[in-house]
Amino acid sequence: RAYHDLTQQFKEHSTTKTYQALVMGRPEPPEGIIEAALARDTRNRKRIAISEEGRHATTRYKTLKCYKGYTLLEVQPLTGRTHQIRVHLSSIGYPVAGDRLYGGKTSLLQRQFLHAAKLSVRLPSSREYTEFIASLPPDLEQALSELIPLPH
Repeated sequence: RAYHDLTQQFKEHSTTKTYQALVMGRPEPPEGIIEAALARDTRNRKRIAISEEGRHATTRYKTLKCYKGYTLLEVQPLTGRTHQIRVHLSSIGYPVAGDRLYGGKTSLLQRQFLHAAKLSVRLPSSREYTEFIASLPPDLEQALSELIPLPH
């Protein structure tokens, strides 16, 4: 029952997913909403692309901290499409650092800097609204410590 209840919450978009993403560059404006339909890339099956024939997708982002050459964002996918955050951020010119598939290649990381920081759901047993928080893993903390902070 718990599995089906949680699955239904995700389907209805009644959950809240919050990510932290380090992107290359400094997004302008510092916060916003990206709305662009997504579909499988016809030239490369591993990639997702912006496509008028695709499924509607919306992503909200907000700048948390600026660094030389990078920006740490809080990102919320308001829909749940494959590679949504990565494709949307790359499409506005700010790929996720370390994301080789969507243009974020960097020597700073061995993987992409995209972290599921918080998940909010209603517990199936009690219907109590609950937030699960995960701090940054050590390798991503290390990457941030190597960057030069800038004023907002």
